[in-house]
Amino acid sequence: MEQFWRNTGVVLGKHWKIVGLVALAISALLAVLGLTKVEFATGQDSYLNDSSQVSVDNVGFQERFGGETVVLLFSAEDGNDITDLVTGDNLATLQQLTADLEKVPGAYAVITPAVSLEFSDALIKGPGRTALLSAIGRETNDAAAAVRSEDVPLSLARIGAVEDQSISNPDWAEVLLFANKGYVDGDDGVVAPAVEDRTIRSSLASTYPNLQTAVGGVVLEGNATLDELTIGTTAVLDIVNAVEFDGFELTPTGSPVYLREINDYLKGGMLTLGLAAFAVMAVVLLLMFKVRWRLLPLLSVVFGVIWAFALLGIAGISLSLVTISGLPILIGLGIDFAIQIHNRVEEEVVLDRADHPIAETLSNLVPALIASTVGAALAFLALRVSQVPMIRDFGVLLAVGVVMLVIAGVVIPTAALGIREWTTPTGTREDSLVERIVVKIGSLPSKLAVPLVAIAATLFVIGVAIEGNIKIESDPIRWIDQGSQTVTDIERLTEETGFASTLGILVEANNVYDEAVNQILWEFTQDAETRPEVVSTSSLVGTMGKIIAIDGASPLAPTPSEMEAAGAVMPPAIARALVAPDNTATQVNLRLAEASLEERAVLVADLEADLQNRIDSYDLPADSILLAGLDGDQDAIKAVPSGLAVVGVGLLENLSANRAVLTYLGLAIVGLWLLVRYRSIPRTIIALIPVLLAVGVSTIIVSAFGLTLSPLTTVSGPLVIATCAEFCILILTRYLEERQRGLEPREASDTASARTGRAFFTSAATTIGGFAVLIG
Repeated sequence: MEQFWRNTGVVLGKHWKIVGLVALAISALLAVLGLTKVEFATGQDSYLNDSSQVSVDNVGFQERFGGETVVLLFSAEDGNDITDLVTGDNLATLQQLTADLEKVPGAYAVITPAVSLEFSDALIKGPGRTALLSAIGRETNDAAAAVRSEDVPLSLARIGAVEDQSISNPDWAEVLLFANKGYVDGDDGVVAPAVEDRTIRSSLASTYPNLQTAVGGVVLEGNATLDELTIGTTAVLDIVNAVEFDGFELTPTGSPVYLREINDYLKGGMLTLGLAAFAVMAVVLLLMFKVRWRLLPLLSVVFGVIWAFALLGIAGISLSLVTISGLPILIGLGIDFAIQIHNRVEEEVVLDRADHPIAETLSNLVPALIASTVGAALAFLALRVSQVPMIRDFGVLLAVGVVMLVIAGVVIPTAALGIREWTTPTGTREDSLVERIVVKIGSLPSKLAVPLVAIAATLFVIGVAIEGNIKIESDPIRWIDQGSQTVTDIERLTEETGFASTLGILVEANNVYDEAVNQILWEFTQDAETRPEVVSTSSLVGTMGKIIAIDGASPLAPTPSEMEAAGAVMPPAIARALVAPDNTATQVNLRLAEASLEERAVLVADLEADLQNRIDSYDLPADSILLAGLDGDQDAIKAVPSGLAVVGVGLLENLSANRAVLTYLGLAIVGLWLLVRYRSIPRTIIALIPVLLAVGVSTIIVSAFGLTLSPLTTVSGPLVIATCAEFCILILTRYLEERQRGLEPREASDTASARTGRAFFTSAATTIGGFAVLIG
């Protein structure tokens, strides 16, 4: 095998032109076949397994009621309130905005404050008025009936006092917006309270959370790709940003907006940063790598990265926020391979005076590089056991990438340096401070070996013990620049409305207008809204229930006939978002206060259990339509939580499930490989000790500084193992090489440290410089 690498070195150097042309041809072919097929994804298919129940439920939910929502936040400026938004020129602008947004490709349902007001108008003029009168007769408590008997005439008086009952009439808009509290029906007619003392109708609370704020939304098509989501979001933003309201500021925000920002970053931002990282690496190489043609390693990295990502496209693996992060990691690994080759060539020329420096380099170094590459690839492939799809893909990218980079790192520098050394051989090699430092570190007394091993083992054990305390951040909002306008807008939404996320619950039955469904969902939403974590709810049963709700009276669920009447007058956009056309599914949407995903996971589980308990405990009559056509094991009423909140919780669970296993599996695989490679337990242990130290220390540092892990940093264990194992294998192999040449242990150790130290420190500094750009 040694002779093979010697011959290969000679051939690569002698035929450098052919090597260059072949490398360019392969790159061009792979670019056409692979890079053009690379797709980007940050949807739930990147976070959850397609077969998981959460994923299946969320797909079903989005098929029924659409996908993510671009939230429209209307904020009143000084001296204005919500009545100014739905009257005069602002109402006309709002209606025109609604019409324009409905034309957006990919818009599933457009529900602006004007649409909500139209629904309130339809209910109060028809089904709502009938339901109010009917509720008096349904009261079983005399005191509650008396309260209703007193309140209903006031409602009728307020309605009757307005002759022009069109939404454009400010007096009628007032009736639609505000509840009876504070109004008095006197001899001179109905007297209204001061504006600041008015109470928004509870049925409109999700649209008008307070007197200075209104909320709308553009629900985009469900189960859309990231590109489709971005196109729709961009179209919505273009329309919204061109609209102005008198006395109101309109802010578009919500999950599609920050997913769009992530998409833009994936397609442009990371590439820009990658180029900046290359520039910084070039500067570091110029300053630290005291050799001729010191920028040559960057060329091999370019080829290796192109080959790696092209193969990713051919394999059909989409780029996510995690997999695209493989770019800087691969750059760092690739630069090390190329520097090792470059450094060894000059070493053979200047220090060892080899007759065939390229042949000597390949015969001695390539087997070690292959061994380290196999170890790194195996550590990366340990990520395939992750329960998060994008992390599994990340492992494949790194494993394939490290192989491509070692090929490029060997072939490109070897061919270039071969012709250089043949025509203009290197004459001198500058002494390196780094080499002296490494030798000094490596020459520590041998009696310190046992304590150092004990320290490494202890730190690893400590890291294992505290690893479970490390927090994981799986909220996509936290993955983007926290100083960006997108994050500022999201924070503003939370500040002005109280909610930060939504939880959709898909409810399915033979007829969602049935009395049993009404009663269960009404009681569930009533209790849910008493929780501090639930800001408000939105559903058809909730809207109708709140229309007939009166303080001091019994909270009555709407009847099936009232629900059907309400459904008949729903604006089309609201109907699409709340009830399926065949009345077999409905949505209950809960707006949730800001909370950690751990807290949200508890809330979602509690709400799901509460709703299921209500369903299970409801005694359906034998002739119920809900039982018609069902098999014995089918549920008459099925309710499952869905939406971004559930996807986030599912991602958190998947990230946490076997995070530690990834690290230990990576260690075990690399350990087995080293045992096979060296056929020696002592050598394997020696190579693994620094790896254990690095894993333990990294965990301790993360815990000590209270750092929160992202989906990428949760898999830092295998990354640390792969990188550290590479260095250990190279330096141990070099030590064994020097011993085979007849050097004594101390001399072999010093020589291995000096010869490899320059390359290690240069590659480490170059990689750190590139990472610094990405972090900044």
